[in-house]
Amino acid sequence: MVKTLYIDPKLCIHCKACEVACEREHDGINFVEVYLVEEVEASIPYTCRHCENAPCVTVCPTKALYKSDRGVFVNYVRCIGCKQCIVACPFGIPKFLDKFKVVVKCDLCRHRLAKNLPPACASTCPTGAISYVEEVEVTRTKREAEISKIIESVKAAKTLLRT
Repeated sequence: MVKTLYIDPKLCIHCKACEVACEREHDGINFVEVYLVEEVEASIPYTCRHCENAPCVTVCPTKALYKSDRGVFVNYVRCIGCKQCIVACPFGIPKFLDKFKVVVKCDLCRHRLAKNLPPACASTCPTGAISYVEEVEVTRTKREAEISKIIESVKAAKTLLRT
């Protein structure tokens, strides 16, 4: 079964434990950022989506960015630092490291995955706002959330009709 990083902003408490864990795992480079949206009093963990049809992979002239069954990754030896992936990514995820003249992005903590451990952000999140789960689980969770919304709407409509 294929696993994916699932982010539920409703559970995020803006503790930034995911940011700290990511930075610790990647020698000071952070691939997840938690944004506080004050207007709606919400925090949103933001990281690479490891897109199925990733534009960053499509535009890479050296195939340094590639898609595997686990996500989208960078082969740093092949990267020429052209930054085309940065331009192509609709989410603004890839970062250019001046020090090494290469592009970097979330790698789902590949060294941890090799040991059957989840990415550091997911294992550190105290509320489960970030989790590493089977794609089937994501689909089920989304379906249940939508069904709950429909049930609440029907209940509200019935209440209005009674009054």
